[in-house]
Amino acid sequence: MDASTQTNPQTAIEVEQHLRQLNDEWVKALVRSDGPALDRIMADDFLFTYPLEGDDKAQFISDITSGELKIEHIVRDNVNVRVFGSMAVLTARDSATWLYHGRELSGQYKIITVFSERNGRWQLCAIQVCPMQQT
Repeated sequence: MDASTQTNPQTAIEVEQHLRQLNDEWVKALVRSDGPALDRIMADDFLFTYPLEGDDKAQFISDITSGELKIEHIVRDNVNVRVFGSMAVLTARDSATWLYHGRELSGQYKIITVFSERNGRWQLCAIQVCPMQQT
C-alpha cells in the first residue's frame, strides 16, 4: 500500500513517518510534473502561497503540468513534523531553482506545510514558501 492510500496510522511515529513519505512523494511529483500524483496528494481546497502569488490546487497543477512552473532543482532538508491530532505541520528548508513564467527563482527557502487527515486519509492542504536572506 503506498503512502497516499494508507489509512489512519495508529501512533505518532507512524503518522510522522507517513507524512515524511507523503512529503517526499509530493517533491518527486513536482520534479516529474506528475499531475495525477499531485492531484492525489493535494486536498481539493489546497492553497500554495509563495513570493509571487498564491494558487489553488487546480491552478497550481495546471502551472506544473503546462510547464509555466518548472522545478529545475530542489533539495529539501531539515524536515521536522509536528502532529496535532488530525492536523500536522511540516517545516523544512529548500534549496531550489524554479522557472515561473520564464523567470528563474533560485535560492534557499523556508517552507511550512499543513496536512490534514480527512476521512482516514492524510492530504496536503497548504504550503507557504518564504525566501531566506542570503548570508
